[in-house]
Amino acid sequence: MTEASATFERRCLEAIQILGKTLGQLSLYKLGHPAVAAMLQSCDGQLKSVLAETAQGELAFSVDNEKLIANGRIIGSMDQLPSAIPSVFGRFKLSSLTFKPALTLDELKVFCELASSRADSPAAADPRKFLADRGVAGIILNEAVYAKVGEEALLKALEQKSLEETIRALVGNAVADPLKQKSVYEKVEGLLREDIQRRIDEVTKPLLQEKTILRNDSARTRGVIENVADGVIVVDDGGNILMMNPAAEELYAAPLSRVAGQHLAASAGSEHLVTLSEEIGTPADRDIRKDVQVRGTEEAMRTVKASAAVVQNEAGKIVGVVSSLHDATKRKDLDRMQREFVAHVTHELRAPLTSVRAALDILQEEFQDRIKEEETRILGSALLNADRLERLINDILDFSKIEAGEMRVNVKKADAERIGKDAVEGLKPWATRRSIDLSLDVEPDLPPINADAHRTVQVLVNLLSNAIKFTPANGKVAVRVFRASAGEKLVEFTVSDTGPGIPQSEHKRIFEKFIQIATGEVRGGTGLGLAIAKALIHMQNGRLWLESDVGKGSTFYIALPFWSGSGDDAAAAKAAAVAPVELPWWKKLLGMT
Repeated sequence: MTEASATFERRCLEAIQILGKTLGQLSLYKLGHPAVAAMLQSCDGQLKSVLAETAQGELAFSVDNEKLIANGRIIGSMDQLPSAIPSVFGRFKLSSLTFKPALTLDELKVFCELASSRADSPAAADPRKFLADRGVAGIILNEAVYAKVGEEALLKALEQKSLEETIRALVGNAVADPLKQKSVYEKVEGLLREDIQRRIDEVTKPLLQEKTILRNDSARTRGVIENVADGVIVVDDGGNILMMNPAAEELYAAPLSRVAGQHLAASAGSEHLVTLSEEIGTPADRDIRKDVQVRGTEEAMRTVKASAAVVQNEAGKIVGVVSSLHDATKRKDLDRMQREFVAHVTHELRAPLTSVRAALDILQEEFQDRIKEEETRILGSALLNADRLERLINDILDFSKIEAGEMRVNVKKADAERIGKDAVEGLKPWATRRSIDLSLDVEPDLPPINADAHRTVQVLVNLLSNAIKFTPANGKVAVRVFRASAGEKLVEFTVSDTGPGIPQSEHKRIFEKFIQIATGEVRGGTGLGLAIAKALIHMQNGRLWLESDVGKGSTFYIALPFWSGSGDDAAAAKAAAVAPVELPWWKKLLGMT
């Protein structure tokens, strides 16, 4: 072989290898991804460079007994190629894949689209038509054609006898001596058996090699995954749990006896991320669907995706996993230290604030008639700021308890009308000073509700304070208490105002902690009030939501269930007490997921 010939064969092999790597990239990225585009450019350049040197004017790749052939020359073996190339030959039953000198980059893109199409797509059903419909002339798919001996000719050749009878007849005609006939027949039979076995071995060798490759890939992937995960869960074809080992039970925080028969995703909590194949069975007559269902919170998905990366070789086979480990214990300790610090600081601030507030009250009471107007204004401002600081401290303490899972609600039989009146009467003087019409409308004969009256009044006062604060002078704030629509055993409280309204895009964010929406000219507050309000209503098995738009005012809704009427109030209160829970649950509760 000349040096030029060897160089040509090497370049042909490199061209088909680059094409295989390009097809492999499509298992990771879409066709328009920069990585795929760069690989396509390289493949296009290599193929055109080789085509420019071919005497035949085209470049035809074919396969024969695991040998890769280009324009009639053996250039390598199939195990030197990425798995995508044998897959294309096998999937479309090709005898050869030919590239013409007129090949363009766009035609290569169409071919890659065909190679990455689903098995049940129209493209896969008729690949040559798919290429022709898109004007591809530079790539030719040649399908393998098999000849079949006519049945009548075969029967006539054997004279309607079995193979054994035919061989015996031929031996009998060729050898007259009966003793020699037996020896010759046994010799012919042995040669025939050896020839059949050799041919079977030749046919099955590629299959056995492919089986070995698949078995090795499966074993390697399983080894990588099992080294990362200790838990094992066995499911049926429907995704229902059949078996779990102790490590998996610990992960799910539930014994097998409790979750057996349940769907895997239904048994997972908000802190779990479940990735499950859409088709769990392994059909033998068609390609499996490769869709995967992923269920879990957005935070869990982001965390897991950002914490692990799959390692593949150039052929696209999984060979390892890189993980970034986060110290959950350290994070929990930091959260606990933060809560303890906030609680300590706010408690320490309360004592001097109480003293300052009492001193200001005494000054206002004793010297109000003896001080000047400017001094009276300064004293009033000091009292207002003291009140604001006290509300800030109370909000921080309440929210710290909620995040730590230590907040309690005393749910029992409560009077919805009384709750509405207590909230409105407490803020009536403030609304009057701001020239705002504050009204209360209660539907007659309301049933009692399951609620913590004190906490519900707290929530209504918070909503009313916001409404009064953001409503301009001569505006209206209305509170309604009424039965929900028919079929729902709920009492609803609404707080409506004629303020500037809240944009639709901010409706979800407004219930998050430390979020304040700029509406009108009013500023101030901690940004914790609505987060606390939503948590307190959820803890009473109720709902809190908002309807508003810019320039149309706002309406906040609270829905609480009817009193069940079963058991005494103490038992109901005990059932409603919220036990300490993990922080992610509260993050979800407060709309921060």
